[in-house]
Amino acid sequence: MGGFNMKICALAACLLLAGHAAGYSMEDLCAQWSGSGYVGDPSDCHGWGYCQGQKLVSWNKCNNGLVFNAQTSTCGFANSTICTTSAEATCKAATSPMYVAVLNDCNKYGYCFGNGSIGYGNCTTGGVYAANNNTCVWGPSCPQDTICRFMKNDIFVGDPNTCGSYLQCNSGYGTPGQCPTKSPYFNPANGYCQPTNPCTGDSSNSGSSPSGSIYSVGQEVAGACAGGTAIGDAAYFYVADNKTCYGYFYCTSTTAAGTWNSCVLGTQFYPTNQTCVSPAAFDCTVANGRCGNVNSPFMAVSGTTCNEYQICASGTIASCPASNPYYDEVNNICTSTKPAYAICA
Repeated sequence: MGGFNMKICALAACLLLAGHAAGYSMEDLCAQWSGSGYVGDPSDCHGWGYCQGQKLVSWNKCNNGLVFNAQTSTCGFANSTICTTSAEATCKAATSPMYVAVLNDCNKYGYCFGNGSIGYGNCTTGGVYAANNNTCVWGPSCPQDTICRFMKNDIFVGDPNTCGSYLQCNSGYGTPGQCPTKSPYFNPANGYCQPTNPCTGDSSNSGSSPSGSIYSVGQEVAGACAGGTAIGDAAYFYVADNKTCYGYFYCTSTTAAGTWNSCVLGTQFYPTNQTCVSPAAFDCTVANGRCGNVNSPFMAVSGTTCNEYQICASGTIASCPASNPYYDEVNNICTSTKPAYAICA
Protein backbone atom coordinates (compact mmCIF):
# COMPACT_ATOMS: atom_id res chain seq x y z
CA MET A 1 0.00 0.00 0.00
CA GLY A 2 1.48 3.31 -1.04
CA GLY A 3 2.04 6.05 1.47
CA PHE A 4 2.01 3.89 4.56
CA ASN A 5 2.28 6.07 7.65
CA MET A 6 5.05 4.65 9.83
CA LYS A 7 4.04 6.87 12.71
CA ILE A 8 2.60 4.85 15.55
CA CYS A 9 -0.81 6.28 16.37
CA ALA A 10 -1.49 6.96 20.05
CA LEU A 11 -4.99 7.45 21.37
CA ALA A 12 -5.73 11.17 21.40
CA ALA A 13 -6.98 12.63 24.64
CA CYS A 14 -10.01 13.95 22.80
CA LEU A 15 -11.01 10.57 21.34
CA LEU A 16 -14.73 10.40 21.88
CA LEU A 17 -15.29 6.67 21.84
CA ALA A 18 -12.90 3.80 22.35
CA GLY A 19 -13.15 0.79 20.06
CA HIS A 20 -15.57 -1.94 20.99
CA ALA A 21 -15.90 -5.61 20.24
CA ALA A 22 -18.17 -6.75 17.43
CA GLY A 23 -21.79 -6.30 18.44
CA TYR A 24 -22.72 -9.90 17.63
CA SER A 25 -22.84 -13.07 19.69
CA MET A 26 -22.57 -16.62 18.39
CA GLU A 27 -26.30 -16.94 19.06
CA ASP A 28 -26.87 -13.98 16.71
CA LEU A 29 -24.81 -15.66 13.99
CA CYS A 30 -26.70 -18.94 14.24
CA ALA A 31 -30.07 -17.17 14.14
CA GLN A 32 -29.26 -15.84 10.64
CA TRP A 33 -28.15 -19.17 9.15
CA SER A 34 -30.35 -22.04 7.98
CA GLY A 35 -27.44 -24.47 7.70
CA SER A 36 -25.35 -26.43 10.18
CA GLY A 37 -21.69 -25.87 10.92
CA TYR A 38 -19.08 -23.88 12.77
CA VAL A 39 -18.91 -20.14 13.41
CA GLY A 40 -16.26 -17.98 15.06
CA ASP A 41 -16.65 -16.37 18.47
CA PRO A 42 -16.90 -12.58 17.96
CA SER A 43 -15.44 -12.02 21.44
CA ASP A 44 -12.53 -14.47 21.24
CA CYS A 45 -10.51 -15.38 18.14
CA HIS A 46 -9.64 -18.75 19.67
CA GLY A 47 -13.29 -19.67 20.23
CA TRP A 48 -15.84 -21.38 18.02
CA GLY A 49 -19.46 -22.48 18.12
CA TYR A 50 -21.60 -24.98 16.25
CA CYS A 51 -24.95 -23.97 14.74
CA GLN A 52 -27.88 -26.26 14.04
CA GLY A 53 -31.50 -25.30 13.42
CA GLN A 54 -30.64 -21.60 13.91
CA LYS A 55 -29.45 -22.39 17.44
CA LEU A 56 -26.02 -22.46 19.05
CA VAL A 57 -25.78 -26.08 20.21
CA SER A 58 -22.13 -26.30 21.32
CA TRP A 59 -19.02 -24.18 21.75
CA ASN A 60 -15.37 -24.50 22.72
CA LYS A 61 -11.89 -23.14 21.97
CA CYS A 62 -9.04 -24.26 19.75
CA ASN A 63 -6.33 -26.18 21.60
CA ASN A 64 -2.79 -24.99 22.30
CA GLY A 65 -3.43 -21.32 21.52
CA LEU A 66 -4.48 -21.95 17.93
CA VAL A 67 -6.70 -19.35 16.23
CA PHE A 68 -10.06 -20.30 14.74
CA ASN A 69 -10.42 -19.58 11.02
CA ALA A 70 -14.16 -19.12 10.50
CA GLN A 71 -13.95 -19.18 6.70
CA THR A 72 -12.42 -22.68 6.65
CA SER A 73 -13.86 -23.93 9.98
CA THR A 74 -10.40 -24.98 11.14
CA CYS A 75 -7.93 -24.03 13.86
CA GLY A 76 -4.68 -22.54 12.59
CA PHE A 77 -1.36 -21.39 13.95
CA ALA A 78 -1.49 -17.89 15.43
CA ASN A 79 1.50 -16.75 13.37
CA SER A 80 -0.30 -17.41 10.09
CA THR A 81 -4.02 -16.97 10.92
CA ILE A 82 -5.73 -13.59 11.23
CA CYS A 83 -7.34 -13.00 14.62
CA THR A 84 -10.79 -11.69 13.70
CA THR A 85 -11.16 -9.77 16.96
CA SER A 86 -7.76 -8.06 17.38
CA ALA A 87 -5.16 -6.62 15.01
CA GLU A 88 -2.73 -6.40 17.93
CA ALA A 89 -3.09 -10.12 18.65
CA THR A 90 -2.42 -10.92 15.00
CA CYS A 91 0.72 -8.79 14.88
CA LYS A 92 2.00 -10.11 18.18
CA ALA A 93 2.10 -13.59 16.67
CA ALA A 94 3.01 -12.70 13.06
CA THR A 95 6.50 -13.76 11.95
CA SER A 96 6.43 -11.94 8.61
CA PRO A 97 5.23 -8.44 7.56
CA MET A 98 1.54 -8.07 6.69
CA TYR A 99 -1.32 -5.56 6.65
CA VAL A 100 -4.33 -6.05 8.93
CA ALA A 101 -7.64 -4.32 9.55
CA VAL A 102 -8.06 -2.36 12.76
CA LEU A 103 -11.50 -3.61 13.63
CA ASN A 104 -12.56 -0.79 15.97
CA ASP A 105 -11.58 1.97 13.53
CA CYS A 106 -12.32 1.38 9.85
CA ASN A 107 -10.39 4.47 8.76
CA LYS A 108 -7.21 2.95 10.20
CA TYR A 109 -5.13 -0.02 9.11
CA GLY A 110 -2.33 -1.84 10.85
CA TYR A 111 1.01 -3.13 9.66
CA CYS A 112 2.61 -6.13 11.33
CA PHE A 113 6.38 -5.72 11.21
CA GLY A 114 6.92 -9.45 11.73
CA ASN A 115 8.65 -9.01 15.09
CA GLY A 116 5.57 -8.79 17.31
CA SER A 117 4.99 -5.06 16.89
CA ILE A 118 2.34 -3.12 14.99
CA GLY A 119 2.27 0.25 13.25
CA TYR A 120 -0.78 2.21 12.15
CA GLY A 121 -1.74 4.23 9.11
CA ASN A 122 -4.89 6.12 8.12
CA CYS A 123 -6.80 6.04 4.87
CA THR A 124 -7.35 9.38 3.20
CA THR A 125 -10.21 11.62 4.25
CA GLY A 126 -13.50 9.74 4.06
CA GLY A 127 -11.83 6.43 3.26
CA VAL A 128 -11.97 3.07 4.98
CA TYR A 129 -9.58 0.15 4.83
CA ALA A 130 -10.71 -2.96 2.95
CA ALA A 131 -8.66 -5.89 4.19
CA ASN A 132 -9.72 -8.20 1.35
CA ASN A 133 -7.44 -6.38 -1.10
CA ASN A 134 -5.28 -4.15 1.13
CA THR A 135 -6.67 -0.90 -0.23
CA CYS A 136 -8.48 2.14 1.06
CA VAL A 137 -11.98 2.65 -0.35
CA TRP A 138 -14.63 5.33 0.05
CA GLY A 139 -16.36 5.18 3.44
CA PRO A 140 -17.80 5.31 5.94
CA SER A 141 -19.40 1.86 5.60
CA CYS A 142 -16.94 -0.69 6.94
CA PRO A 143 -16.14 -3.80 4.86
CA GLN A 144 -15.08 -5.68 8.01
CA ASP A 145 -18.25 -4.87 9.96
CA THR A 146 -20.27 -7.93 8.94
CA ILE A 147 -21.35 -11.21 10.49
CA CYS A 148 -19.63 -12.96 7.58
CA ARG A 149 -16.34 -12.24 9.31
CA PHE A 150 -17.20 -15.09 11.68
CA MET A 151 -18.85 -17.46 9.20
CA LYS A 152 -17.65 -19.91 6.56
CA ASN A 153 -17.35 -19.24 2.85
CA ASP A 154 -20.05 -19.59 0.22
CA ILE A 155 -23.16 -19.47 2.37
CA PHE A 156 -26.21 -17.21 2.38
CA VAL A 157 -27.26 -15.68 5.69
CA GLY A 158 -29.83 -13.18 6.83
CA ASP A 159 -28.75 -9.57 7.23
CA PRO A 160 -29.15 -8.78 10.95
CA ASN A 161 -29.43 -5.07 10.14
CA THR A 162 -32.26 -5.48 7.60
CA CYS A 163 -34.76 -8.24 8.26
CA GLY A 164 -35.85 -9.87 5.01
CA SER A 165 -32.54 -9.21 3.24
CA TYR A 166 -29.53 -11.48 2.89
CA LEU A 167 -25.75 -11.52 2.60
CA GLN A 168 -23.56 -13.86 0.61
CA CYS A 169 -20.49 -14.66 2.69
CA ASN A 170 -17.14 -15.00 0.97
CA SER A 171 -13.68 -14.66 2.53
CA GLY A 172 -15.08 -12.92 5.59
CA TYR A 173 -17.08 -10.31 3.69
CA GLY A 174 -20.82 -10.03 3.14
CA THR A 175 -22.15 -9.04 -0.27
CA PRO A 176 -25.76 -7.80 -0.05
CA GLY A 177 -28.16 -9.68 -2.30
CA GLN A 178 -31.61 -8.90 -3.64
CA CYS A 179 -34.46 -11.36 -3.87
CA PRO A 180 -36.62 -11.36 -7.05
CA THR A 181 -39.71 -9.17 -7.26
CA LYS A 182 -42.19 -12.04 -6.90
CA SER A 183 -40.44 -13.38 -3.79
CA PRO A 184 -38.83 -10.29 -2.28
CA TYR A 185 -38.08 -11.54 1.25
CA PHE A 186 -35.22 -13.72 2.46
CA ASN A 187 -36.08 -16.21 5.18
CA PRO A 188 -33.00 -17.17 7.26
CA ALA A 189 -34.85 -20.22 8.61
CA ASN A 190 -34.71 -22.01 5.25
CA GLY A 191 -32.27 -19.93 3.20
CA TYR A 192 -34.78 -19.10 0.45
CA CYS A 193 -36.52 -16.02 -0.90
CA GLN A 194 -40.30 -16.02 -0.44
CA PRO A 195 -43.35 -13.80 -1.10
CA THR A 196 -44.30 -13.42 2.58
CA ASN A 197 -42.32 -11.24 4.95
CA PRO A 198 -40.68 -13.34 7.74
CA CYS A 199 -40.42 -10.17 9.81
CA THR A 200 -44.17 -9.49 9.88
CA GLY A 201 -45.79 -12.61 8.40
CA ASP A 202 -47.65 -10.67 5.72
CA SER A 203 -47.34 -10.52 1.93
CA SER A 204 -48.10 -6.86 1.41
CA ASN A 205 -44.62 -6.02 0.10
CA SER A 206 -44.01 -4.04 3.27
CA GLY A 207 -40.50 -5.26 3.96
CA SER A 208 -38.43 -4.13 6.88
CA SER A 209 -36.92 -0.69 6.85
CA PRO A 210 -34.16 1.01 8.86
CA SER A 211 -35.02 2.16 12.34
CA GLY A 212 -36.88 5.44 12.40
CA SER A 213 -38.17 5.33 8.82
CA ILE A 214 -41.83 6.12 8.13
CA TYR A 215 -41.71 4.08 4.90
CA SER A 216 -41.09 0.40 4.16
CA VAL A 217 -38.82 -1.02 1.49
CA GLY A 218 -40.85 -1.41 -1.73
CA GLN A 219 -43.68 0.85 -0.56
CA GLU A 220 -45.18 2.92 -3.37
CA VAL A 221 -46.07 6.54 -2.62
CA ALA A 222 -48.16 8.61 -5.01
CA GLY A 223 -46.76 12.04 -5.89
CA ALA A 224 -43.29 11.26 -4.58
CA CYS A 225 -41.69 11.67 -8.03
CA ALA A 226 -43.08 15.13 -8.80
CA GLY A 227 -40.31 17.58 -9.58
CA GLY A 228 -37.67 14.90 -10.11
CA THR A 229 -35.54 14.59 -13.20
CA ALA A 230 -33.33 11.96 -14.80
CA ILE A 231 -29.58 12.42 -15.14
CA GLY A 232 -28.40 12.25 -18.74
CA ASP A 233 -30.22 9.69 -20.87
CA ALA A 234 -31.42 7.54 -17.98
CA ALA A 235 -35.00 6.24 -18.24
CA TYR A 236 -35.51 6.53 -14.49
CA PHE A 237 -34.38 8.72 -11.62
CA TYR A 238 -34.26 8.91 -7.83
CA VAL A 239 -35.55 11.56 -5.44
CA ALA A 240 -34.99 12.06 -1.71
CA ASP A 241 -37.87 11.15 0.59
CA ASN A 242 -37.26 14.39 2.59
CA LYS A 243 -38.19 12.50 5.75
CA THR A 244 -34.84 10.80 6.34
CA CYS A 245 -31.27 11.36 5.19
CA TYR A 246 -30.97 7.85 3.76
CA GLY A 247 -34.31 7.16 2.05
CA TYR A 248 -35.14 7.72 -1.61
CA PHE A 249 -37.78 6.92 -4.22
CA TYR A 250 -37.19 5.09 -7.49
CA CYS A 251 -39.15 6.87 -10.24
CA THR A 252 -39.91 6.18 -13.90
CA SER A 253 -41.69 9.49 -14.52
CA THR A 254 -42.73 12.60 -12.63
CA THR A 255 -46.33 11.38 -12.54
CA ALA A 256 -45.62 7.78 -11.49
CA ALA A 257 -45.71 6.61 -7.89
CA GLY A 258 -42.29 6.43 -6.27
CA THR A 259 -40.98 3.14 -4.86
CA TRP A 260 -39.15 3.69 -1.57
CA ASN A 261 -35.78 2.20 -0.77
CA SER A 262 -32.90 2.83 1.62
CA CYS A 263 -29.20 3.40 1.10
CA VAL A 264 -26.96 0.63 2.40
CA LEU A 265 -25.94 0.94 6.03
CA GLY A 266 -23.33 3.63 6.55
CA THR A 267 -24.38 5.82 3.62
CA GLN A 268 -27.00 8.49 2.96
CA PHE A 269 -28.77 9.75 -0.14
CA TYR A 270 -27.22 12.71 -1.97
CA PRO A 271 -29.97 14.27 -4.14
CA THR A 272 -27.63 16.24 -6.41
CA ASN A 273 -26.09 13.18 -8.07
CA GLN A 274 -28.81 10.72 -6.98
CA THR A 275 -26.43 8.30 -5.28
CA CYS A 276 -25.69 7.00 -1.79
CA VAL A 277 -22.52 8.56 -0.37
CA SER A 278 -20.67 9.17 2.84
CA PRO A 279 -22.77 11.34 5.19
CA ALA A 280 -19.78 13.68 5.45
CA ALA A 281 -19.93 14.36 1.70
CA PHE A 282 -23.03 16.58 1.88
CA ASP A 283 -25.09 18.50 4.40
CA CYS A 284 -28.38 16.69 4.95
CA THR A 285 -30.69 19.17 6.68
CA VAL A 286 -33.50 16.77 7.68
CA ALA A 287 -34.13 17.47 11.37
CA ASN A 288 -32.24 14.97 13.56
CA GLY A 289 -31.70 12.86 10.42
CA ARG A 290 -27.92 12.58 10.27
CA CYS A 291 -27.80 9.78 12.85
CA GLY A 292 -30.04 7.60 10.70
CA ASN A 293 -28.62 4.54 8.89
CA VAL A 294 -25.10 4.88 10.34
CA ASN A 295 -23.17 2.80 12.85
CA SER A 296 -21.78 5.84 14.59
CA PRO A 297 -22.28 7.03 18.17
CA PHE A 298 -21.83 10.68 17.19
CA MET A 299 -22.55 12.77 14.08
CA ALA A 300 -21.77 16.40 13.27
CA VAL A 301 -24.74 18.74 13.56
CA SER A 302 -25.93 20.30 10.31
CA GLY A 303 -25.14 24.00 9.89
CA THR A 304 -22.61 24.24 12.73
CA THR A 305 -19.38 23.92 10.65
CA CYS A 306 -18.60 20.82 12.75
CA ASN A 307 -18.38 22.81 15.99
CA GLU A 308 -21.14 20.65 17.47
CA TYR A 309 -21.98 16.96 17.36
CA GLN A 310 -25.05 14.94 18.25
CA ILE A 311 -24.95 11.95 20.59
CA CYS A 312 -27.03 9.59 18.47
CA ALA A 313 -28.26 7.40 21.32
CA SER A 314 -29.88 10.29 23.18
CA GLY A 315 -30.18 13.11 20.64
CA THR A 316 -28.19 15.39 22.94
CA ILE A 317 -26.08 18.11 21.30
CA ALA A 318 -22.52 18.53 22.60
CA SER A 319 -19.37 20.46 21.73
CA CYS A 320 -15.71 19.55 21.51
CA PRO A 321 -13.23 21.17 23.97
CA ALA A 322 -11.80 24.61 23.12
CA SER A 323 -8.37 23.14 22.43
CA ASN A 324 -9.82 20.85 19.73
CA PRO A 325 -13.04 22.60 18.69
CA TYR A 326 -13.93 20.64 15.52
CA TYR A 327 -15.66 17.27 15.44
CA ASP A 328 -14.33 14.93 12.73
CA GLU A 329 -17.14 12.40 12.22
CA VAL A 330 -15.17 10.23 9.77
CA ASN A 331 -12.36 9.58 12.26
CA ASN A 332 -14.57 10.04 15.34
CA ILE A 333 -12.33 12.55 17.11
CA CYS A 334 -12.26 16.17 18.17
CA THR A 335 -9.47 18.03 16.37
CA SER A 336 -7.87 21.46 16.16
CA THR A 337 -8.04 21.42 12.35
CA LYS A 338 -11.36 21.98 10.65
CA PRO A 339 -12.11 18.90 8.49
CA ALA A 340 -12.52 19.51 4.76
CA TYR A 341 -15.83 17.61 4.57
CA ALA A 342 -18.89 19.16 2.98
CA ILE A 343 -20.75 18.80 6.28
CA CYS A 344 -18.23 21.18 7.87
CA ALA A 345 -18.49 23.87 5.16
